[in-house]
Amino acid sequence: MSDRLIELRVENKRLKEQINNLENKIMSLVGMFSIESSGGTEKKNVLNDLLLNLINSTKGQDQINIVTPRVDSFYAKELKRLVDRGIPVLLITNDRSDIPKSYIPIYDDLKQTQGISIINNPNVKFLLVFNTEQAVYAGGSLDKEELSKSILIVTKIQEKTKLRIIAEIFSLMLPTFMRK
Repeated sequence: MSDRLIELRVENKRLKEQINNLENKIMSLVGMFSIESSGGTEKKNVLNDLLLNLINSTKGQDQINIVTPRVDSFYAKELKRLVDRGIPVLLITNDRSDIPKSYIPIYDDLKQTQGISIINNPNVKFLLVFNTEQAVYAGGSLDKEELSKSILIVTKIQEKTKLRIIAEIFSLMLPTFMRK
């Protein structure tokens, strides 16, 4: 009987350690995934601020990946600054013929910028910007004015497993010869 009691105490201690480990894992995930709103009068630049922080926090060995229907001149300058720092940019955007005429000179300029690779996909309807540390997903385009005027749901992800899933989805949007 006492052997069984000792055995149960050892098992109980092991289970308590497993529960503590699980609680620690759950607590480490808190804050790794958030949903908030952007736009309107009170939160006008939430999404723009998140995107600028993500772009500017991308470090040397990293690459920034972007999916957007179009890019405005403000964000084109930010992407060029990123390339000047030696960070490559992979941009998936609509076909040139599907971009509004006022954005075509920006598209052409980005297309000729060394360090920025543009892949055309006619089905781009959302905004996704990510690196190895975080991702920001929302509706809309990489257009500062549009993002500040629109009321959008913004998803910010920092969990590594979710970032890998996002990278896999991003890879599916690439031509087959570019997929990993």
